[in-house]
Amino acid sequence: MQFPRKARRSPVINIINLIDVLVVLLIFYIATTVFKKSEPKIIIKVPESTTAKTTQEAPPSIIYVTADSKIFLDDAPVEPAQLGELLKSKIAANPAFKVAMKADTKAPFGVITKVMDAAHIAGIGDLPTFMDTSKSPEGGDAAP
Repeated sequence: MQFPRKARRSPVINIINLIDVLVVLLIFYIATTVFKKSEPKIIIKVPESTTAKTTQEAPPSIIYVTADSKIFLDDAPVEPAQLGELLKSKIAANPAFKVAMKADTKAPFGVITKVMDAAHIAGIGDLPTFMDTSKSPEGGDAAP
């Protein structure tokens, strides 16, 4: 006896479900990504302070002073002699320009003084600095 054979259907892969899952994953990764201002790849240990005050306001630009006397404005190296003129040009371009200093604990005080002088030349009367307040009751990095 011969049994009748059914015509076999070729398998079909439904891609719509795969696309839906990938879109959901993409939205999840975009929504959970933390967007933050990148810092230069400079290792700086800020000084500790028990009286520094923490602020929620983050300055748009940061002057970094490393332990080996190098100065960076955001992530671009800057010579101390040109820092004042550079800050002055940024203030001329944007009057709301703000800047803060993040100096290493082992940075020479002479270099920090040069940065403060450059800020004064640019018309910045008060140059906020970053401090480590992890041992104080407030906790966290103190920003300007």
